[in-house]
Amino acid sequence: MQASLDSLCTLGIAALLAGLSVTAFSHTDTGDPSKGWANGTYQRGYEDRFETSVPAHESAVALWSAAKWVFFREPATGAVAGYGGWLFTAEEFIEPDNPNNLATELAQVIDALAADGITLVPVIIPDKARMHAHRLKRGRSEGYEARYDAALAAIREAELIEIDLREALRFEGSFMRTDTHWSPEGAQSAAATIAKSLGDITLPEAQVNIIAKGAAPFDGDLLPFVATGRYRDRVGPAAEFINTFETNVTSSGGLFGAADIPVALIGTSYSAKAEFHFEGYLKQALQADVLNLSRVGQGPFKPMDAFLEDRSNLSSLPSIVVWEIPERFLTSRRKLP
Repeated sequence: MQASLDSLCTLGIAALLAGLSVTAFSHTDTGDPSKGWANGTYQRGYEDRFETSVPAHESAVALWSAAKWVFFREPATGAVAGYGGWLFTAEEFIEPDNPNNLATELAQVIDALAADGITLVPVIIPDKARMHAHRLKRGRSEGYEARYDAALAAIREAELIEIDLREALRFEGSFMRTDTHWSPEGAQSAAATIAKSLGDITLPEAQVNIIAKGAAPFDGDLLPFVATGRYRDRVGPAAEFINTFETNVTSSGGLFGAADIPVALIGTSYSAKAEFHFEGYLKQALQADVLNLSRVGQGPFKPMDAFLEDRSNLSSLPSIVVWEIPERFLTSRRKLP
């Protein structure tokens, strides 16, 4: 019964869309008719005309987005649709605007930290498109496919601890379906791999207790590219849920003792956003306290620059800096221009 109702609603949306947009289609400049359907000329012209000519703009855009999702499974520019309702950021399919040479960045940070006796541990997070390539409708170029190995080679050549997270994230739920980032389960698996790689390093111990708080509704950061609005319950993308956690830490210095924090975590929203709980899982895996200096929306390099500039203001310096770097911020070119 519910399936029939959903089908009727979908057909109703399609019929309403057709009624509203017939004028828009008739006035669309399609360009070369031999190529319009193949290269998207029809759709782009139709979409521009539709969004500027239909009354109740916000509802019309939601209706148009719903129709595009129902019939073409196509999000707006900035996201890439995969099979099964999965969404990917377009950043994983294009060259970064200002690509950084990882070898150069590592050398500069190593030199800056050496005087303070701090060990640098770079951690490259593989692209979601890499770890869930089976959900992509099209592949990526050889340059992108070789990018992760090239990053590990740069880390190895710098004589730093080399951490490969690909095996740790090679499971179905390692990333959120409608979001750019990993899931809490992916973050937990990554943290365990990092801790194993640091096995020979002794840290001041802490008691870390993680409490499961249950599942909560989750709207991924890629959903605005499929702005189906009030039609979402009928046409998708399907609702997503995330497991939530709380971490409590008792340091070896006691509740009231002044204990130094031995590990600093510097990175992006993968580390900074509480819902993915990477900070908590890293504390648990290391059985040590962690100072999270990651930032949202600044990439991996600006937070590191800020730490290097401001570290003299810390009450104590960490002995280890875990530097989380998403792969998509690295260049896929052999040499920078």
